[in-house]
Order: sequence, then C-alpha cells, then structure tokens
Amino acid sequence: MVSAVDVITYVGVPLAVLGVLPTIYTCLRSLFTLREIQRTLYKNGVTAITRSALLSGIVEIEIPRRSITPLDRSDPPYFTLSKTPSALKGGSWTIFNWKEMVIGVKSYRLQYHDELSMPQAEIDFEHLVAFLLDRGAVPSKAGFSDLKNSGLWTPTGTKLLLAPTTADAVLMVATSDDSDGILSLSLQWRQEWDRRDYNSLPPYWTRVHAPPSGENVMLALEPPKETLTSKEEKEGFLEDSENDSESSSLSASQASAFRLRIGASGIDEAYKEDDQKHRLTLPHLHDKSDGSDCCNSGFWFACAATALGAPQGGLWSFAIPDDILAVARRETVPCGIMCLLGIMADTEVPTWRTPYDNQADQFERHIKFAEQTRKVQAEMRLPPDQREAARKIRVEQEAFDFHNEHRRRRMKEEQRREQEVTEAMTSQKLGIAVVAEANRKWLASKGHVKETTTIAAIVEQVLFHMIQNEGFAKRISTMLDLWKSWTQSGGMTKTHFSAVSEEHVIFMLASTVLFAIKNTATEPTGSVVSDLQECLRIWKKVRLG
Repeated sequence: MVSAVDVITYVGVPLAVLGVLPTIYTCLRSLFTLREIQRTLYKNGVTAITRSALLSGIVEIEIPRRSITPLDRSDPPYFTLSKTPSALKGGSWTIFNWKEMVIGVKSYRLQYHDELSMPQAEIDFEHLVAFLLDRGAVPSKAGFSDLKNSGLWTPTGTKLLLAPTTADAVLMVATSDDSDGILSLSLQWRQEWDRRDYNSLPPYWTRVHAPPSGENVMLALEPPKETLTSKEEKEGFLEDSENDSESSSLSASQASAFRLRIGASGIDEAYKEDDQKHRLTLPHLHDKSDGSDCCNSGFWFACAATALGAPQGGLWSFAIPDDILAVARRETVPCGIMCLLGIMADTEVPTWRTPYDNQADQFERHIKFAEQTRKVQAEMRLPPDQREAARKIRVEQEAFDFHNEHRRRRMKEEQRREQEVTEAMTSQKLGIAVVAEANRKWLASKGHVKETTTIAAIVEQVLFHMIQNEGFAKRISTMLDLWKSWTQSGGMTKTHFSAVSEEHVIFMLASTVLFAIKNTATEPTGSVVSDLQECLRIWKKVRLG
C-alpha cells in the first residue's frame, strides 16, 4: 500500500525540482551572458562596470561617455589609426586616436550579449570635419545639402564625406538611438586611404608661391601718374620707379612661399614657409570697419584665395558671397571696351562701332583745293600792283581758315571719340572667361608671363603681390569694387571706363580673379562650401559612433 511518504518522495520531489529549474537556468544564462559581455568589452578595449541580477537574468552595464577632440597635428598618432579599435555599435570613432575626456556615464540593461553597444562620443562638428578633410576625405555636395535642408530627419546612411579615392562613405548620418536630440554620425576609414602626412597642407590653409623665374605681373603696371614740377623730379621719379621694379622682381623671385589660414572673416594667421616661427601681421589685408583705406583688400584676398584653393580641395572656413559669384557669372564687359583698350581686335568681337565714312571729308577737301586754285588763277590775271595785295589777303584768309579747320577737326575728332566710347559701352557684353583669356594673352605678348602660364598661376601672382605690396592690394581691390559697382548698377559708365583706362593692367589682373571665382561655382568642391558652413553653424556638437 502506497503511503504518503512514498507519494511525497516519488511525486513531490521531482515536481519541486522541475519548479526550480527555470530559476537555475536563468541564473546560469545570466552568468554566461555576463561572462560573454565582459570578454567582448575587454576584446574591444572598452572600460565598463558590469553587474548581473541572477534571478531576473538582466545584466547592467555602465560605460563612460567621452568627449573627444583631434590630437595636435604634430603628434605622430594624428595620421595613424588606433591599434585597438572597437567593433561595437557606437564605437566607430575609435578607429582614430583622439584626446578623450569622460563627461558622463551611459547605463545599459541587457539580456543577451549581442545587444551590447557603447555610447557615442561627443565632438565639435567643425573639428571633426577639419580632421577628416586633413586625412584626405572629400565633401559630398548632395549630402551636406540634404543635411542643411532636413536636419535630424536626414535619412540614415546619407554620405557627408567621401573617401579620397572612391565613392565610399567616410562620414555618414547614423540612427538617432543614442543622440538625445543631437545629430548622430558614424565613421569608417581604411588604411589604404591614408595618403597625407604632416607636410601636407591642412584644411583652412592655403599656400601662395612666389612667381616663377622670368615672370612678374608687377612689371606690367605703369607708374602712378603724378604732377611733376621739374625735370629733376621727373628724372628722380623714373629712377625710383626702375629701382622699385628691379627690387620687386628680385624679391619676388627670391621670396619664400607664404602659408595663410583663411577664416570666416579673412586672414587669421600667416607666415613664411622658411620662417614658420615668426607670424606675419599683414594689417593691410585685414578688413577695417572705420571706412579707412584698404577696407576691402582682405575680403577680396580671401575670395581669390578661396577660389584658387577650390580645385585643390577647398578652404572650408570662408564662403564667397552670392553677390560676388553673381558678378563673376554675368557678362559684364562690353566688347567695344576691350577693343578701345587695345586688348582685342575688332575682328575678334561682334560688330559694335559705326563705320566712319570719309567721302564727305574728301569731297570737302576737293572743293577747298579747287577754290584755292581758282583764287590763284584770278590773282595771276590782276595787274602787278593789285596782285601782291590780293595774295596777302588770300594768305591771311588761308591762315585763318587753317586755324578754324584745325579746331573744327579737333571738335569732330572729339565727337567721334565720344560717340565711339558711347557705342563701346553699349556694345555686346563678354563673359569673364573670354575677357580673362584675352588679358592673359596680352600679358604673354608683352613678356610679363609665359605663353603656357595659366590664369590660375596669374591669380597666385596677384595674391603673392597683394601680401607684399599694400599699394597693389589697394589698387586691385578698388578695381574689383568698381567692377562689382558697374555690374550691379546696370552697366559701365564713362567714369568706370576712365578708371579702367587709367588702370588697364590692374583691370586685366582683376579679370583673372573674377574668372577664378566663377570657376569656384562650377567646382564640386567649391560649390559645397556654403552648405557645409551652414551645417557647421547649425550643429556645433555632434554624437559620433
């Protein structure tokens, strides 16, 4: 007969054991998960505090959240990859070496080890972009345009920076799981993309070389027109001008290249490459707000330097204003003006002037000659005593008529020249590409540059001499201001034409600057500047992981 003890022994005990098995399983699973998480954290070089609730099976993890900034560019690890990158979600920033600072703790509660991730790092967006550009990344025009327009709703995976050799993403928009309302980005990099080092020019900087041997656009400039009171002053002035030209040519050919950092408002820092310990001040290239001289030299220098640097990767701290780009894009120079300046021939441009018909002048000269012949013949028929008196009257009248005719010809010539200038100013306008190329050929024909010299090389000479010569910087910035004035006011006036005629070489050099600015808008790396700057203004800090 089965007793109560037997029932408890053979039925109750197994049921009790089955009841505690889930708890045992949960405890074992929690222990194994904790062990796997700790091993994963150690493998990825992540420091964390871990705790396990055995009965609930939940593993609690506290991982420090870090704020990162790029290393100093002179540090060797700056251009190397990290030896212990993390493969965890949110840890893409560990590919590179950074300056790190703990700014908080992120807590996680996990049941499975494959849910493990790490906090995204916080970084200044501008510093991040500058660092990646310095490594060789290339901005994506479409990516920054989408980010500017969509903000936090930009689709995940949108590429902001691309690899230097392929279309692979370097910096892209990530999911906003850990962003707390801040823009979330992810990063990737490969060893084969590293092609830059400390000697490479960093972002925000430009290098301006000295003119090549045998080239100096400064020699094309005429000396300023001054009132000279004596022959000695004139001779002394010419001697000084020759000495200045020789010294300018000598200093240009022997000078070191300049390295300048272009900021949002102009030149932030400058020095010679052979003397990097001494910083240059360049006060004449800093914009002034008090209305004093050279107030726009720094602005135009920054525009030209940015335009020159766009094809080589760009200067991302300065954006050329839209109104300046509009001036460069428009057809602004009347073709007749180029002919009057002697830069282009009439055969190279559309017909612009009224052909002069000299048949009327020839007929009038014929009538005067016939009248003079008739008077001489009439004199010959007079008696000798009357003939001399008639001759004197005729000679006096001819002298008077000659004087009046000379004045009449001068008036007609001035009227014709005035009409020619008026027709020139109203003639068909040429684009900056045609104007700049014609000016380049003129400079080459005069021996100031070589036939093979590009417009970009002339712009670099302009920048070099703007750094060295305050007067030249003022003259070319004044001409560019004048160019902008007649473009925005509907066309060139006589005042504009007079200024261009007096400074025709400066006009030629200014055209090369505007041509470089126009090309900036067509360069993929140049047209993205405004979008990138707007994004950097909106997003000061981002989460990177």
